Amino acid sequence: MKSFQSLGIVPELIQALQKVGVKEPTPIQEKSIPLIFKGQDVIAKAQTGTGKTLAFLLPLLQRIHVDVQQEQALIIAPTRELIQQIAEEARHLGAILGVDVLPLIGGRTIEGQLQKLGRRPHVIIGTPSRTLHLNSIRRVVLDEADQMLHMGFLPDIEKLISGTNGKRQLLMFSATIPDKIRNLAKAYMQKPTSVTVQGENITL
Repeated sequence: MKSFQSLGIVPELIQALQKVGVKEPTPIQEKSIPLIFKGQDVIAKAQTGTGKTLAFLLPLLQRIHVDVQQEQALIIAPTRELIQQIAEEARHLGAILGVDVLPLIGGRTIEGQLQKLGRRPHVIIGTPSRTLHLNSIRRVVLDEADQMLHMGFLPDIEKLISGTNGKRQLLMFSATIPDKIRNLAKAYMQKPTSVTVQGENITL
């Protein structure tokens, strides 16, 4: 079993993880984190509860250039509840590194959220239905990708991905890999690496 240190996670984040009882990386974290650090596109197949949020959050947050105040990473998830969960974890860990995180949650006025965007957060977390200026985005995460496609978000996802820089890194995390996800990967990913984790769910 590798350690977070051997995966390249900085001591400040390791200490924060240990405080909440996370001492060793899960299999999905062990397999995904090195690939994300290398800048590779990744298709990760893992069930909910296996630690996949940290698998993309840890390297994503570390790769933010905090001295550049602009949008650098976009995390897309299917539901308000999941966005809140990811945002809570991202804000906690991001604060340690000086990363500005902004969740965009449906149901609030778009004007108020756009005002918040005026501060140019480093990381944006939202549902696929938001339209943003994404030229500066370098990394995009699709969390629960199969759920989003099942909910009919494919056109919105394609619109968002198309609006980002062509050289961006694209990461897909999904419990299943249906044909629609394979087609999405073929259209938008550059030589993606597939990671699959089987087995029991891990509750953190």
